[in-house]
Amino acid sequence: MSTWQWTSSLLAVLLAASSGGAAFSATASSTALANGKAIFQKGVDLQGKHITAKPPAMMPRCAACHYADGHGGMHLPGGAVSADLRYHALVTSQKPPYTLALLERAISTGVDNTGEHLNKVMPHWQLSKTDLHDVAAYVLTLK
Repeated sequence: MSTWQWTSSLLAVLLAASSGGAAFSATASSTALANGKAIFQKGVDLQGKHITAKPPAMMPRCAACHYADGHGGMHLPGGAVSADLRYHALVTSQKPPYTLALLERAISTGVDNTGEHLNKVMPHWQLSKTDLHDVAAYVLTLK
């Protein structure tokens, strides 16, 4: 993805995220969303690169814990329950709401929208900037 494509996709995502989820999927790059979906559902980006985490994740892909539609609710070791990643849960019902940047931070560092650490069962995914952006953008389209 070229710098121009990435920048225009990011701009579209930020504009859509600020105006609500309905516009989000219509304005984000279809390639970026397809890549994000592949990462979320299969744990592999469109280039065939498997996602990894440090320390290694219990599951190889996001959907393994958060389910294909992002509704979460899976009971995990230590009493953790996977989060609902749908737009309503992340944006509408959160104070402060998750933004694309906050969601990228949660995925890569395990720090939530309020600056608190997520449960340690949440992997710190090691993704390229493009893959991190794409999977976060995809998650914000989940209804």
